[in-house]
Amino acid sequence: METQKNEAFALAAEHNNLGPIRQWLTIWAGEVEIERRLDLAARRRNAEHAVHTLDKDDPAWRAAMDELLAVVNEAREATA
Repeated sequence: METQKNEAFALAAEHNNLGPIRQWLTIWAGEVEIERRLDLAARRRNAEHAVHTLDKDDPAWRAAMDELLAVVNEAREATA
């Protein structure tokens, strides 16, 4: 996250635009929401485990990727 923050601030300064900082804050807020909510954190851990252990041809792999996206979306909606 520190590297992403530094990149966002550098881009914002380079382009004289706060957009990259806003985007980074959205991502950061979502990560904080996931970590503070045990249900979201557990769902993400389980989905990440499946993604890293299943074969990409396994339909469960696609379901795990969909679950990861659902967790991120739920966290971002909660922080919007």
